[in-house]
Amino acid sequence: MRKLLSVFSVLIILSMLLAACAPAAEAPAAEAPAAEEPAAEAPAAEAPADAAAPMSKDKTTLNLAEADVSIDTLDPALAYDTASGEIIQNTYDTLVFYDGEATDKFVPSLAESWTTSEDGTVWTFTIRQGVKFHNGNDLTPSDVAYSFQRGLLQGGYSSPQWLLAEPFFGVGVDDISIVVDGEGAAADDREAMAAMDPALLVAACEKVKAAVVADDAAGTVTMTLAQSWGPFLATIAQTWGSVMDEQWVVENGGWDGSCDTWQNFYAMQSADNPFSSIENGSGPFKLESLKQGEEYILVRNDEYFQGPAKLERVVAKAVPEWGTRFAMMQAGDADWATVQTANRSQMDELVGEKCVFDIETNSYLPCEVVDPALPFRVRLGRPGISQDVILYNWAIASDEASPNPYIGSGKLDGNGIPSNFFADEHIRKAFSYCFDWDTLINDVYNGEATQSYQLTLPGMPGFFNDTPHYTTDLEKCAEEFQASTLKSEDGKSVWEVGFRVQMAYNQGNNTRQTIAEILAANLSEVNELFLVETLGLPWAAYLRAQRAKLLPLMTGGWLEDIHDPHNWYQPYTTGTYGGRQSLPQEVKDQFKVMLDAGVAEVDPAKRAEIYKGFNQLYYDLAVGTPLVLATGHGFIQRYVQGVVTNPIYPGFYYYTIYKD
Repeated sequence: MRKLLSVFSVLIILSMLLAACAPAAEAPAAEAPAAEEPAAEAPAAEAPADAAAPMSKDKTTLNLAEADVSIDTLDPALAYDTASGEIIQNTYDTLVFYDGEATDKFVPSLAESWTTSEDGTVWTFTIRQGVKFHNGNDLTPSDVAYSFQRGLLQGGYSSPQWLLAEPFFGVGVDDISIVVDGEGAAADDREAMAAMDPALLVAACEKVKAAVVADDAAGTVTMTLAQSWGPFLATIAQTWGSVMDEQWVVENGGWDGSCDTWQNFYAMQSADNPFSSIENGSGPFKLESLKQGEEYILVRNDEYFQGPAKLERVVAKAVPEWGTRFAMMQAGDADWATVQTANRSQMDELVGEKCVFDIETNSYLPCEVVDPALPFRVRLGRPGISQDVILYNWAIASDEASPNPYIGSGKLDGNGIPSNFFADEHIRKAFSYCFDWDTLINDVYNGEATQSYQLTLPGMPGFFNDTPHYTTDLEKCAEEFQASTLKSEDGKSVWEVGFRVQMAYNQGNNTRQTIAEILAANLSEVNELFLVETLGLPWAAYLRAQRAKLLPLMTGGWLEDIHDPHNWYQPYTTGTYGGRQSLPQEVKDQFKVMLDAGVAEVDPAKRAEIYKGFNQLYYDLAVGTPLVLATGHGFIQRYVQGVVTNPIYPGFYYYTIYKD
């Protein structure tokens, strides 16, 4: 339902996405299985004493050696993975774009300027004139309005459209299906949508069109929101805010703009989407070729409205073997390559320039040349934009007709747990105190991570270094278990009886496996009667069990869509994970009050105070246990210049890059 962090382990994603000089790790569409590349054996890197840093063999082409170049779709309205987003970001344009490295500042792009009503609900964008799509068609305000209307109506929970639906239709109204009937009965079901009352379908479409209105004569597009929305610019700056050529979309089998037909395109999937492998944006590069899983080539758009890029071509090849990628980097045949955590030490030996992130200024310090003869530049220390959280299911699904295999006997008898086990606040707090962050950071992340104190990330309203948080404290863990009021059938306490429960993880995700093992070890140390069994499940089974609310406790990860607290608080409380944790409605209601207030407030200082209360409540109730933020460690050839190190990008933004 959201862009859940499940594709690679956090280590792999952050070695790429958060390296800041490297693109985001390829993360297939929302809720895709985790996978880790096996560490290939390669000879240790050795540089002769008189080695000279390699020069670029072709200053006009950027060559990327990636572990994989598979993408999901090039339809901006559907793409919800970083691999697809990287191509879209370079071939399409949005109304506004991020201002350099800043994750919270924006500059004009297709919109020359914009105004906002006093109450923050009406946004009017003046559209830049003279912009052309790659096929030569003029870009007009009508194209802008059509692109947003098409996305909202296409909807579907495999897409990022929930991010746009909420500001236009209201918090919690995260898909057009809810606009149709108020309930979302046809959610993610095109046949069911087509069978809805035609009058309801037309009315929903007309509501969308009334919310996004083009005036070609005035050169403007006006957007009317359901309420003021603090992160609105951040939302439309991402790839799902890209502008498409209406004429070209219709000619290639897309929605014709009629309110009588939109339901035929609802919940589009990449396999049946005519725009999954073609593009016609207005961006700085054009797609020359795409060989799924093998290679893609981008060529410069010489008619780009901001002027041609310095690079003429970008060639991204799939090179699965680490040894081959490493050799290509040494020879200068690759300008950037995927480097997994296990292979960093080989690259570190060839670093000639080091750039270190300063958390106080939220930017990199000036880079330092440490050995002019060595070829690579490394960027270190930027906190990630993804994290895992241990989540507790307050009402585990189970009944006599269909016993839950993950909770043993289903009773507090030493051989299982009851379905309301984690509804006990003391149990949740005990599990939180029993986790060992130092072991996770040192053994899994090699020290390149910091403990997460809250759901929000550095630089956001609501991020506080002094926010209350749990620490490893086995004595308090024991005290909380002893304070639990849960009793066995014969009146014994949790501490006296013990328990047995399974903690599942998705197979191939070694990080989540280790998280479960750390928790299991500490709980058994506190009381030998406490048994957590770790269980690896295929991704599909792991996801099904989550959605069915069968998992008693789980690790839930998130890779942010926009750098804003709402994008973190919503899924972990009232949204995706809040549902999978079976949070009681009264708890969701408490969080929703703060969510609604926080997202509607535009003053960052006032938002921060609202979210401070949110942090306190999340901690007091021990809803989940945030784990760590990995820090970046990424490499590139030193002759590559102009890389904008913005971690929210879905990959490289090639327009600014050149070779020295």
